Amino acid sequence: MINNIKLYGIKLSSFALLVLLSLSLYNCDDLLEADNPNNLLEQDLEDARAFGPMVNGLEATVVRAHGNIYASYHTSTDEMIWVGSRDAYQQLNFGFIGDPLNEFSDGAFPYVAEARWWGDEVIRRGEAFRSEGTLLDGDEEALGRAYLYTSSLYIMLADIYDDFVLTSNKLEPGLPVGPANMNSLYTTALTYISNALALDISDDIEIALMGLRARAQFNNGIWSKVNPVNTADPLVSSAEAASSATAALAMMSGDYKYKLETDPAAGGTVAGLDIGAETNDRNEITISATYAVLNDAGKQPKDVTAPETSVSLMDPIDNIPDPALYTAIREFTQAIQYPDYTIVSAREMYLILAEHALAGGDNDGFTENINNVRALDGLSDYAGQIDALDMLKHARRVNFFLQGRRLADHYRFDEPSEYWLNNSDAVTNPGTFFPIAIIEIRANPNIN
Repeated sequence: MINNIKLYGIKLSSFALLVLLSLSLYNCDDLLEADNPNNLLEQDLEDARAFGPMVNGLEATVVRAHGNIYASYHTSTDEMIWVGSRDAYQQLNFGFIGDPLNEFSDGAFPYVAEARWWGDEVIRRGEAFRSEGTLLDGDEEALGRAYLYTSSLYIMLADIYDDFVLTSNKLEPGLPVGPANMNSLYTTALTYISNALALDISDDIEIALMGLRARAQFNNGIWSKVNPVNTADPLVSSAEAASSATAALAMMSGDYKYKLETDPAAGGTVAGLDIGAETNDRNEITISATYAVLNDAGKQPKDVTAPETSVSLMDPIDNIPDPALYTAIREFTQAIQYPDYTIVSAREMYLILAEHALAGGDNDGFTENINNVRALDGLSDYAGQIDALDMLKHARRVNFFLQGRRLADHYRFDEPSEYWLNNSDAVTNPGTFFPIAIIEIRANPNIN
């Protein structure tokens, strides 16, 4: 049996169960010929026939990591508010983000750490099978997926954590990356993406990886604007990211999005603190009135069948409920416990190009790319009706809603959440993101 081994805050049993479930559904006949098919040893994962199911298990752990940390993250921004009985959400809502003891950011940490470790481990095993020539037909595509999921997670970690620990091998405690080195996680993501693009993969995975490359390059630039916070010069100029975004767009069609999908048939991918359940089921948190028209109880958007009854934030040009925001709110609330998570989109590529152009004084380039985003929702062209920076900020706000991007924009654009208290971390120490959680601090002797 694969035992309940603790990885300095990471409980292995949960992802092991996902792998076992995947194996039981996979065509690995001899591998599971046993009186008790649950009696699978860890060394059985060294069989190349187990690799496809391992990647499926990785996808599930990465989905679960996003869902669980996003509940805390978005409550720390103006996108969501505390409406239930749990004081730790109130703490986050009011801007006290840097507390390692916070019940919810601490509770999410093991899922995030588990997914990061398992991603690296699956890649290690897949590359070993590949070098041995034992990968099954089609499993090079699976290896490409493993790189995609893991690189997306590394980007997310760099985006929303002040520090993290990369445990290398189960019971061996890892060292903190260090706040000054967190942008190295973008480098790791970019290395993984390059490795994946060299594989024999489908167009679907290739397009997602190319978009993810642009995101990692650009968000590395955003990281530099909030470490330390630079409100005097908040715009990111990145020729590298712009080139990658242009290349990705050449392969994308229409309103392209690549999503990490939560499967209602696999309840184990959700866990206990998922943003869908905490918002749409338990009503501990909800979308804030800054974005949504709430019902009389103030705990849900009033009626998501129409924009005017669910969206409070108006498009600054057409003065209608913003359609991009409406789509995001409707899809999130209707999914209830099982929302999907967009990690790459054509909209993001256009916004990367727009900000890069604006940072370089290319107003025509900015206008062209902002209008490419607006055209996806049938909105009128931007033609200088408002300040270009205000147009960019609005476009990012609605097109990245609930995608783990808002906190950095609060800081770099000097637009604090209306819910933050003056004595909170977010106000007194702008640039504060999530710390290493207490579950890791207590278990890891390398952390004071």
